[in-house]
Amino acid sequence: MTRFQFLVPVDGSENSINAAKHAVELASKYGAEISSIFVVDKYKYRISDIFDIVNKAGEEYIALVRKMAQDKGVTVKSTKVLSGTPVDQIVNEAKAMDANIIIIAAVGGGGSTTSPIGFVANRVMRHTHSHILLVRHTDNNEQYKQILIATDGSDDARYGAQYAMSIAGRYNAKVYACNIINSRDKIIDRHVTTLEEAGKGKLLGEPVTYTHEIIKRLREHMLKDAVSIADDVKDIAKKKGVKVETIVRDGKTVSEILKIVKSKKIDLVVLGSHGKGTVSKLRLGSVSEKIASTARCSVLIVRGTRIERVVPE
Repeated sequence: MTRFQFLVPVDGSENSINAAKHAVELASKYGAEISSIFVVDKYKYRISDIFDIVNKAGEEYIALVRKMAQDKGVTVKSTKVLSGTPVDQIVNEAKAMDANIIIIAAVGGGGSTTSPIGFVANRVMRHTHSHILLVRHTDNNEQYKQILIATDGSDDARYGAQYAMSIAGRYNAKVYACNIINSRDKIIDRHVTTLEEAGKGKLLGEPVTYTHEIIKRLREHMLKDAVSIADDVKDIAKKKGVKVETIVRDGKTVSEILKIVKSKKIDLVVLGSHGKGTVSKLRLGSVSEKIASTARCSVLIVRGTRIERVVPE
C-alpha cells in the first residue's frame, strides 16, 4: 500500500519549525512519510561565502525536522538542501515526489503568525497541484480541536468536507460546517428584459422591478437551499463518526467566515480549491485566497484534482 507523502519546506524561522511540528503530528496520525527541504535562494545569496553559510544552516534545519519526526516515530523519506528560487523548487519537488500535502508556514521568517500570507506560501498555493496546509499558531498548537468546513455544495467542497472529517476523526475535533450566502449580491431588485424573454409580454430592455415581498421570498429560498447544502455535510460526518454543527449566514462570505473563525476559536479551516463562486478558483481576489491569507488559524486547501481518488479513512 502506497503511503501518503508530506512535503515540509523550512526556512529556519520559528514559524516554519512550528509548521514542521504540525506536519509531524499529522504524519503520525496517517502513517505518512515526510520529506523536508530547505531552499537556498541563489539569486539572493550570490556571494559564495554567504551561500555556503546559508547552505550549512539549511542542513541544520532539515536535520532538526528529521529528529522531530524520528522522535515521533514518523518515517523520513528524504531531506534536501536545494538551490534556486524557493517557490519553483518547492512546487517542482512536490510534483517530483507526488506529494499529497505541502505543509508550510503561512508566514516565513520575521512575519507575524496572524499577518497576511507570505509571498512564498502564496505563490506555492497558487501553483502547486498538491493539497496545501498553511500553518498558523493557535492556542491548541498542532492539535486541531475546532475545525471549520466552508461548503457551497460543489464537488470540490464535498471532497474537502470528506478530508476534513478524516482529520477530525483522528484529532477527536469538533466540526462546524458553514454555508454563507450573499443575498444582496445575488438578488437584484431590478431586472432588464433579455432577448430570450422579449416577446412574452415584455419589450427587449424593459426594466422589471421586483417587489420587497418577492425579494424576501427569494432570500428565504436561498437560505433554505443553503441549509440543505450545509446539512449534506452531516451525512459525510455520520459515516466518519464525527459530530457536526451547521452554520448558515447571509452576508459577505469572507467576513462571515472570519467571524466564525474568531467566535468558535477555530484551529483549522478546510476549503475546496474550486467551487460555485464562493469557494472558487485560486485567483487573485477569490474567496479561498482571501481566507487563506487572513484567517487567524491554519488553512487546508484541498484539491479535487489530486491523483488519489479515495479520501483517507
